[in-house]
Amino acid sequence: MKKRSGKWLICGVLALAMAAGIAAYFLWGRPQTMASDESQGTGFRPALDAQTECSITVAGHYDNFEALEAEFNLFSQYYPKVEMKYVKLDNYKGAISTAVNSEEAPDIYFVFPSMTTGSPEFQPVLDAAENLADEKLGLDLSCVRSGILFKDAAGKVPYVPIYSETFGMMVNEDIFEKEKIAIPKTYGQLLTACEALKKAGYAGPVLGYAQDNFMIYPLYYPYFCAQIQNSEKAVSELNALEKPAGEYMRSTLELVADFMGHGYVDLEECGKLEKDYEPVILRFFEGDVPMMMAKAGTVSGTQKREGKSEAFTAHPFKYSFRPVPSTEEGGYFLETVSMGFAVNKNSKNLSMANEFMRFLVRAEELNRMAHAKRMVTTSNDMSMDAVYAAFGELDVKRMINTAELGLKEAPDRQVRLAVDKILSGSMTVDEAVEAFGTLE
Repeated sequence: MKKRSGKWLICGVLALAMAAGIAAYFLWGRPQTMASDESQGTGFRPALDAQTECSITVAGHYDNFEALEAEFNLFSQYYPKVEMKYVKLDNYKGAISTAVNSEEAPDIYFVFPSMTTGSPEFQPVLDAAENLADEKLGLDLSCVRSGILFKDAAGKVPYVPIYSETFGMMVNEDIFEKEKIAIPKTYGQLLTACEALKKAGYAGPVLGYAQDNFMIYPLYYPYFCAQIQNSEKAVSELNALEKPAGEYMRSTLELVADFMGHGYVDLEECGKLEKDYEPVILRFFEGDVPMMMAKAGTVSGTQKREGKSEAFTAHPFKYSFRPVPSTEEGGYFLETVSMGFAVNKNSKNLSMANEFMRFLVRAEELNRMAHAKRMVTTSNDMSMDAVYAAFGELDVKRMINTAELGLKEAPDRQVRLAVDKILSGSMTVDEAVEAFGTLE
């Protein structure tokens, strides 16, 4: 592959304005207390005594959570005597069910969508969660996109989504500019661009994390979901693992077979990526990868790792994160909740824990947290980092939420296994379709 120097990442006017505002905040600071929220223009009205003294702990699985620490600092302007702290729990999913009922139980804790699928293992997590839809708490849940707000059978909201993510491809825009190739927006253009890039000397125009066929997951899975999103019958039959439901996979498997048949993915290079986070980012920053399949959770780590890459530091280039064009109309924005916050209803400082959530669950703060971690915001005001600009340009009809779709884990896994069979050559498309529900 070639290596190419380029320009520094250029953000849009909106992103620059936001960066300037945040910089101003940290350079000049804010008052130590806020007697009036209206004078600050935040729209938040404190409901408790400003001199309340207590400690609130948020438990999660991140090694560090700078975006949340920034929210702690903002909250302290209203409640200067409240100690806010974040703690990481080792083996989070294995530990949190016990932790929520322990002597040192967290007041607020991470919840993942996988914890709400009925698994007995995570029932204590949901049982301990405050109903954040209770009007007495005063949370403005209307600021969160309704499609990603989970409600249980009783209509309760055990957690509020804080981050969501999607799937796409990181694009080295300088390579496309140098080679005078248009960044693809349709499937036909994707094939044309890959062919032109191969002729220009890029052996594998597309790379990605190889495990679980993720190197092309952002291409085929949003496409698959789009084929069934308007059919309750299709989703129902797939969830029941009915044998004829394998036909719903056919066009997706044909897409995989067609794309991989062109040889545009360097499987050997993909196999060198041991994890789908830092190794993917640093490999992309080498500067010789035109397109890297990834998820927003990976993209969230790019900004911090620009300085960790000697190649990128020496030869920075402009990059963006875009939908993978799987049809002649373009790609899809397949959205899934990354994680959310729940309040422990057994908290010793429940009122203040709820007050912090009331502060946090506003478009202003949700967007601030999303920008700080370079994730997709969960608010209705979908102000996104400039690197995600291409997703914001998609027609709303091409946006799919996995929670609203309702596809269960079992058929989801069958699709992935079917793709594995196609990639390995151990099955034809017809055989994989016929084997739906029994693939192992």
